[in-house]
Amino acid sequence: MAVVDSNGLIADGWARLADDAPVPKGGSVVVSFARLKNEHNSLFSAATKVGVDIPSDVNLGELEPFLPRLGVIVVRFATMRDGRVFSVGRLLRERYGYAADMRAVGPFIPDQAQFLLRCGFTSFEVDDSYPVESFKRSARAYSVWYQRATDRAASVAELRQGALDGSKS
Repeated sequence: MAVVDSNGLIADGWARLADDAPVPKGGSVVVSFARLKNEHNSLFSAATKVGVDIPSDVNLGELEPFLPRLGVIVVRFATMRDGRVFSVGRLLRERYGYAADMRAVGPFIPDQAQFLLRCGFTSFEVDDSYPVESFKRSARAYSVWYQRATDRAASVAELRQGALDGSKS
């Protein structure tokens, strides 16, 4: 699978570890949430960077104690209709203040790329059925919005109000 951001293909420096695999000293590893909960002390002491792979139905309150130390959170779509991923992204950014890389993985579709970016996702795993160029086009499809999001871009109403305020002077 290729890893992309809004500009295209990026290098993936993260190694996925199975729950029974040893932790390489000094590596950047992504582990399951169950493993993170059970082995967090040994993981953080052995690996240079630790990330976690979570399902869209995760209890974020259980994840909260680990957030300041995580280098990436991989949020997994169950299906392309799984809207919980968008909520997880916004909650992690806005309520929990998570600032590092947040990656979407699973069967999302090009129409969802821009909305995932607006919900705070910064990287994405895409397979061959989702070409990188298609992702880049999708990520840049819109430039104005009707509502606010984690990216804090001005809404259409705010842009209109600014234009009206500017014409009065």
